[in-house]
Amino acid sequence: MVTWQDNQFLHADTYWSGSTFLVFSFALHAVFAVIAYSTGLFSTDDIDSIPAKVISVRIVEPQIKTPPPTKPIQKPQPKKVIKKKIITKAPTVRKATVKPKKIAKKPVEKQPAPKAPQVAASPIPSPVAKPATFAAPQPSYQPKPKYPTIARRRGLEGIVILEISLTSSGHVSNVFIVKGSGSSALDRSALKAVKTWRFPASRFNSITSFKQKIEFRLNQY
Repeated sequence: MVTWQDNQFLHADTYWSGSTFLVFSFALHAVFAVIAYSTGLFSTDDIDSIPAKVISVRIVEPQIKTPPPTKPIQKPQPKKVIKKKIITKAPTVRKATVKPKKIAKKPVEKQPAPKAPQVAASPIPSPVAKPATFAAPQPSYQPKPKYPTIARRRGLEGIVILEISLTSSGHVSNVFIVKGSGSSALDRSALKAVKTWRFPASRFNSITSFKQKIEFRLNQY
């Protein structure tokens, strides 16, 4: 590849080689003329008759062409390599299903039933006389149980089932709770009221027993 500097050197060599040739040619003609004049080859008349050739020498300076400005060579910029994040999923480990082993059931040996021990015959106890249970008689005096203040404030309601035993004269000999209402205040109020009740005298000379239901409702008091 020929650069600008090499081109300048080529123009300079051409210029000096042309100039040297002209100078050498001029010197050669001058020497030849001197020799001819000294030897008498040419007379003065001949010399005068020979038209003198005028050699004009013009040194032409070589035109130095200014090279066009070279554009800066842009280096190719390396492309940015975007690294993709590789997400590796952890392999899912499947739990091996362990099948339950079948356990062979051992045959249950039937044991002979134990013989019942012979018990000496004991005398049968005589039955204890229980109070006869009749339909609930209508009381001749029946004060209504009071609704406890604490139960009323709390909005408590319930049913109390009592078992009442009467004497032949119609007085309450015994009373106890068969089923409570869930509130001790209501249960105590029912017991206290029933103990003051009076019933008609019995026609039989025996104790009468029956069940009585006491109901506590806020809208009934």
